[in-house]
Amino acid sequence: MRERMNQALIIAEEMADRHKISLSLVIEDLQSAERVSLKEDLVHSSASTIKIPLMLAVMEEEGRAFTFSDVIELTDEQAVDFSVVTQIGERRYSVLEYLQWMMLESCNASTNVLIDLVGYDRVNRIFDDLEMKETRLRRKMMDMEARKKGVDNTTSAQDMAILLQKMYKKEYFSASTCSMGLSLMKRCRDKKLLKRFIPQELPFAHKSGGLDEVSHDAGIFFGNNNLLVCAFSTSKKGTRNTLLREQTIGHIGRCLFKERRV
Repeated sequence: MRERMNQALIIAEEMADRHKISLSLVIEDLQSAERVSLKEDLVHSSASTIKIPLMLAVMEEEGRAFTFSDVIELTDEQAVDFSVVTQIGERRYSVLEYLQWMMLESCNASTNVLIDLVGYDRVNRIFDDLEMKETRLRRKMMDMEARKKGVDNTTSAQDMAILLQKMYKKEYFSASTCSMGLSLMKRCRDKKLLKRFIPQELPFAHKSGGLDEVSHDAGIFFGNNNLLVCAFSTSKKGTRNTLLREQTIGHIGRCLFKERRV
């Protein structure tokens, strides 16, 4: 696996240079602790990868001020376009359903409900406690006015690797939160990034994220080698540049898990 990790790093760096992509990468074998990385401390707009720590904060707080079965009404302010719960058209959902849609389909309206439920401070406390220096939740999903003013959610490949390591080792968070979180992340339906060029089905607990200028994927592949991979990419806006970012990250996954020929 070490050879594949090194090869993936070389390919990723070459493609990023060729396509003028700012790429950050962490690949770690969670059994052997072998690791390779590239610009892992570079700060990126987090896009939907910020939903991983939000998910964990909700799970940790469940049973205190609310339960998973509690029903919350979706407000007009929370109901941003292109979200599953707005497309369904119902106004009331359980906390658990909001949580599931946030992680399965990256539902932004669900995310906004959950931010209101636990609050910014509760999520940001995770980053302070774990010394995730580049990660901060500062705005809700689809708040483009805030982005124009420079208010954005940020993270780095290194910070997200810290979070995933804690989940894998069942540290800091409760064991039940870690198990439930990884199970939910395995159901993420996005295959455009690290799984893009992998034909075989692999258990992958992950969350992707994208904006006009960013494409990210962060998670843990489970198998003979449990492999943590955090790939964060930023470049100019445009349909072609989005495709190049997605393909670059896709080649990282393929290099790591390409089936061996007989």
